[in-house]
Amino acid sequence: PTGGKVTASRTVPEIGATVLTLSNGAEVWLKPTDFKNDQILFTSYAPGGLSLASEADFKSASLATAMVGVGGMGGLNPVDLSKMLSGKIAQASPSVGAYTHGISGSATPKDLEVALQLNYLVQTAPNMTPDVLDLLKRRLTGALENRGQNPRAVFGEKVQQVNSSNHYSAAELTPADVPALNLETMRRFYNARFANAADSTYFFVGAFTVDEITPLVEKWIAALPSAGKRSSAARDMGVRFPAGVVKEEVKKGKEPASQTVLSFFADPGFDEFEMHRARAASSVLNIRLREILREELGGTYGVSVGFSNTPPIKGNGTMTIQFGSSPDNLDKLVAASLKEIERLKVEGPSLEDVNKVKELERRDLETNAKQNSYWIGSMQTVHMYGWDPAGIARRLDRTEKLTPEIIKTMFQKYFPMERYTLVTLKPE
Repeated sequence: PTGGKVTASRTVPEIGATVLTLSNGAEVWLKPTDFKNDQILFTSYAPGGLSLASEADFKSASLATAMVGVGGMGGLNPVDLSKMLSGKIAQASPSVGAYTHGISGSATPKDLEVALQLNYLVQTAPNMTPDVLDLLKRRLTGALENRGQNPRAVFGEKVQQVNSSNHYSAAELTPADVPALNLETMRRFYNARFANAADSTYFFVGAFTVDEITPLVEKWIAALPSAGKRSSAARDMGVRFPAGVVKEEVKKGKEPASQTVLSFFADPGFDEFEMHRARAASSVLNIRLREILREELGGTYGVSVGFSNTPPIKGNGTMTIQFGSSPDNLDKLVAASLKEIERLKVEGPSLEDVNKVKELERRDLETNAKQNSYWIGSMQTVHMYGWDPAGIARRLDRTEKLTPEIIKTMFQKYFPMERYTLVTLKPE
């Protein structure tokens, strides 16, 4: 293609990044590193994703990127592509999430231009033909026939359905849906997502210099089709966590093993520090439940606690506790988990447990600071939430400010006993 130009440039010195604005409106964040001399990672995102598909089109739209995996791009099928890429390390693949869509890729420094060519082709020339759809349908039919027999898959679907109040976006694909998948719907949805490069923000991290990479960015990213200004925004699909307490049981499989997912409604908004404190509370609970459920009660091999939300749509955050156990122990372990949450609301965590979380965070920050994947994820996150990018370099300050009193408040706010779901898997 005829490339474009850099029209503006600024730096974020606190994190060693340069931000370019291109003539087609795309924005590109560049952070050179010296952690790995043979690695460059890149990613892009734009707001929108599957939220922009209607309910009727949702299932076809959700498989649009799978068409590229099955069909290839630029008139080359995946087998032809892999032959052409023999001896090169370069890839770029599209993804469409609930509220964002984009590309992720990687390359060695010498193969970066090839990865950028793939990034260009995957957006402008995906192979979406009747033959590709037929192949995708055959593969799906085989995969879906067995999924209904997989207890964990059925259980995972039930958790999604319960926590979204049975929203259409949580309805899994079934063999009956496959014949109705529509090529025109997939094409239209996919092409619309990647029609305007001005909606996209790119992030590059790894072994390059700004001067080396800029001509390649101008040639391949500034050449992407564009309306010249941002036009895409995510739509609130109306996914809502249940308003009260919901308990559901899945009976599937013969194995004497149970799974439990306990989810609480948690909505800290998108404030950076409040989200960090909420996540710290989940880490404290993780430590406590590991001690109680695994070591004291000997009832589970593993337990995990996590906080998640769905930017850019607020009000869908959850605190989620997951563990496996024998069916006989399940009720006892759920009761012990709820009892510990109630105790933490009243007494708060011990200073020792808060210090353990702080030490974990310090160690993680020290390790992560030398990983390209950490920097690319962090830059995209702060961009998506509208936070100050310089704050990435100050994350240790957030950690040092954690206290038992702050964490106690998090338990009071984000583990509401009047608004949670309990989904369990038991053998038939």
